[in-house]
Amino acid sequence: MSNHSQNPEMIKAMSEAMGLGATGEFPEGKLNPTDEGEIRMAIASEGDKVIIAFGKPTSWIGMGKQQALELAKSIIERAQIL
Repeated sequence: MSNHSQNPEMIKAMSEAMGLGATGEFPEGKLNPTDEGEIRMAIASEGDKVIIAFGKPTSWIGMGKQQALELAKSIIERAQIL
């Protein structure tokens, strides 16, 4: 698995157009001292790859059950398109 797209310009354009990245907000509270807050992300496909764009360097993400199920569903849907 690679953390770099074959087309970094596409990821940058998508991030800017969709307003991806940190919002500076904590809608569900702060999980721990390293929590940097909400992040807007997008899931896309390019060639034979599913791409998750975070809009900024990201070391970890945390989410509730429903959000995790929605993320998984989105990834599966993109993978099935390939």
